[in-house]
Amino acid sequence: MRTLAGAVNIVTCMHAGHRYGMTATAVCSATAEPPTVLACINKLSTTHNAVAKGKMFCVNVLRAEDWELSTTFSGGQSGEARFKTRNWTRLATGSPVLIDALVSFDCRVVKSLAHGTHTIFLGQVEQMLIGQKGKPLLYSDGQYAKLASLTLGEPLPEGLDYWGF
Repeated sequence: MRTLAGAVNIVTCMHAGHRYGMTATAVCSATAEPPTVLACINKLSTTHNAVAKGKMFCVNVLRAEDWELSTTFSGGQSGEARFKTRNWTRLATGSPVLIDALVSFDCRVVKSLAHGTHTIFLGQVEQMLIGQKGKPLLYSDGQYAKLASLTLGEPLPEGLDYWGF
């Protein structure tokens, strides 16, 4: 699963007066109408329990420049200390929203499905905040990367090829 590339997000929530957050790549759009986001969260994380009990979460999509913040939320620090280095606000659900994320989706949990080590949470978007412009932070095989545009006919990096359909 490490080789499955994904956008890097910080999933946050507020429960019982405490802020929770974790780095996550298993996040995607589920439906456009109603706007719904899917987030897969490991059952062992403290963020999982807060989302499961509070029935809300926010997906903060990180910019390429935010790789250090991703590291902070993936275990570099714990608890409230994770939120000290950046500016946060709240929207409809009260979950922490990163002001300068690429975009933040503030969601209410409408369904959840436990499977293996994770729970799949479907969150209907209540509100969103468009933050700073930039390219998304990506992660694959233990490395961060940023998006690069390729156009048809442009030479590709060694080892890549176009597939035509």
